[in-house]
Amino acid sequence: MRSFYLYVHNTYKVVITCAERLVMVKETSLARSLAPEDIKIGTHVMTLHRQNQIMMGKCSELGDPEVVVIQVVTRPIWTELPGKVIAVCLPFVVIQRGSSKSEIIDTRNDRLALVNKKFAKAALEPRMKKKNKKSSKKRKKKKGK
Repeated sequence: MRSFYLYVHNTYKVVITCAERLVMVKETSLARSLAPEDIKIGTHVMTLHRQNQIMMGKCSELGDPEVVVIQVVTRPIWTELPGKVIAVCLPFVVIQRGSSKSEIIDTRNDRLALVNKKFAKAALEPRMKKKNKKSSKKRKKKKGK
């Protein structure tokens, strides 16, 4: 197995590994945090972190109870699949993750990160529904009759 290092513009390092007839390209990239106005249709995004508001009560013997609203920033508990941006109407963004239904994200609560197309394809490909070739051939025959 041989490895060759190439330096490419905008990419830190590309390693091409040759093993018999197999050639793999390994590329390191960074997810970039997006401002809501930078979100474009057709890009792939993931949730970087969520902002929640929690109401905390404070009781004291001397005066009236106080209610304080605290901002809490959390990372997602489960890593979500990358989603493709279908529509943007700020502060709302419609995304589709894989072959599932679309979902609406409020950019006031969720901070989105831009991921590259290769990463999104690698993450989504194993989870996409595979079409059965036999059933599609039967449909074509029925339409032809």
